[in-house]
Amino acid sequence: MTQSANSSVQKLRTGVPGLDIITHGGLPKGRTTLVCGRSGTAKSILSLQLATNLARSGVKTLLIAVEEAPDDLSTTGDGLGFGLSELMAKHFIRVADLTRPMEGPTFVSGRYDVSGFIDRVTGMVREMGAEALVLDSATALFSPRPAEEQLRSLFFQIVHSFRRLGLTSVITAESGQDYGPLTTLGVEDFVCDAVLVLRNLVDGERRRRSVEVHKYRRSAHYKGEFPCTITSKGMTVFPLDAQDRTELEPSTRFSSGVGGLDEMNNGGWLRDSIVLLRGPSGSGKTTLAGMYARAGALRGERVVYYGFEETKPILMRNFASIGLPMEELERKGSLRIACRYPEATSPEDLLVDLRMGLDEFKPSLIVLDSISSIEHSTSKHGFRQFMVGVASQLREHGRSALLTQTVVMGDTDRDAPFLSTIPDAICLLDYAIDGADLQRSIRVLKMRGSAHVTAKRKLDIGHGGLAVKHFAQA
Repeated sequence: MTQSANSSVQKLRTGVPGLDIITHGGLPKGRTTLVCGRSGTAKSILSLQLATNLARSGVKTLLIAVEEAPDDLSTTGDGLGFGLSELMAKHFIRVADLTRPMEGPTFVSGRYDVSGFIDRVTGMVREMGAEALVLDSATALFSPRPAEEQLRSLFFQIVHSFRRLGLTSVITAESGQDYGPLTTLGVEDFVCDAVLVLRNLVDGERRRRSVEVHKYRRSAHYKGEFPCTITSKGMTVFPLDAQDRTELEPSTRFSSGVGGLDEMNNGGWLRDSIVLLRGPSGSGKTTLAGMYARAGALRGERVVYYGFEETKPILMRNFASIGLPMEELERKGSLRIACRYPEATSPEDLLVDLRMGLDEFKPSLIVLDSISSIEHSTSKHGFRQFMVGVASQLREHGRSALLTQTVVMGDTDRDAPFLSTIPDAICLLDYAIDGADLQRSIRVLKMRGSAHVTAKRKLDIGHGGLAVKHFAQA
């Protein structure tokens, strides 16, 4: 249990990656949280994830199933690794089946009355000693729907009964649209202490999931929408904000792996820095990225190379053909190379891969080649969120990274509107066609916290990769 530093609200951690950050600690203890969204926004998955995480943390939880049968919930929960069946066997969680029988017609008569429902819930709560309750969903519970003037009163009675029992409760409800009234029931947020809004929007040609803390009484919370995704382990939220680290890396440097470039950047790149390589196709970005990764692995560091433009066999072959073999470093476990096309996934899933790689493999160096492929496969808003998410994860874990970006030849000095503020260092690669010859060049545009050579230098590509030299004097 946590208590927000800027409020008196006691909270229960949800265990959902990123959600405890944007809620400043989790769900309000002893109060009701409304989770709303259109069909397909993952309300049921999130509610099931919350129920099992609370139960696993020692909070006995009652899960009221109105939309799905308990067997279906067990299949979903176990398939996502929530361990619902095991938690039920250990009596940490109980699933109450309130689904409506499908056989035969349903006849409705008389006035709506939820007293029987409340009595039944009260009995189950006291029998198992439940401290938390998840109801999925209120929309299904009030179907057929009572008159508008009754519904608000009935919903209030249910929420009030949960509070009277001291329950930390979560109620899901259907929304009619992504932006507008929160629920189709018309019971907005007047009786709930916290409201989470889930969305699954069409952004360009792709869908983009997001979560918003619409309201949180007596507690600060992150404002706005934050990207989220559904993985094989449930929902993951990306707060787009680096958490404070208690220990900072001293101002040490490491070699770029490129002869002559270390001289330009005053002895090497600074630790915990993000370096952006910008240049046209054919300027040597991928070769430099490979040398960066290979140099780190040869030093005994753990390195992950994410390639978004080539298949892994072709990438490995190309590196080997210029004298940068990677196979042995992979076999030793110091280097991982993962190649995938952004069009076959989503920026949120790529962020999940990055987070899992940081948590499990614990690399000190990361390469993303090329972020332009991601930029072209999503909207401007989606790409910006992706880049901010990448930067926040790297900052939080204290990792160094090199990112490549393809730009138009001769246009390398033009700043991307927000990309120029994310990296700690920007390195420009370019070339000019001089008759029958191709003249490549490299320049360190900026390097925060360090002196560096600003003059353009000559860049040669040969066996062994790149070499930086002075231009011949006229």
